Amino acid sequence: MKEIRIEDGATLLDHSMLVYGNSIGDGNVHGHHNLPVLLAGRGGGTPQPGVHRNYGEKPMTNLYLSLLERLGAPMEKLGDSTGRLDLLASL
Repeated sequence: MKEIRIEDGATLLDHSMLVYGNSIGDGNVHGHHNLPVLLAGRGGGTPQPGVHRNYGEKPMTNLYLSLLERLGAPMEKLGDSTGRLDLLASL
């Protein structure tokens, strides 16, 4: 990905995003709160590396909705999403 150039001179890696995490925060109760998620890649922007963010009690699909918009594939709603994550725009 680092070697593949796109029309703007950036690499495919520069235009990619990787989400790594878990869908269960507490396996004992199958809870999906306080999910640890690692977001890596520029997604066509200039992210701030090494930043920890806490979005509180928001559905994980809000993150996915925000990422889709950032990648040029906006959607109105995705699963149980309640809106986009505004702080993602500052990446």
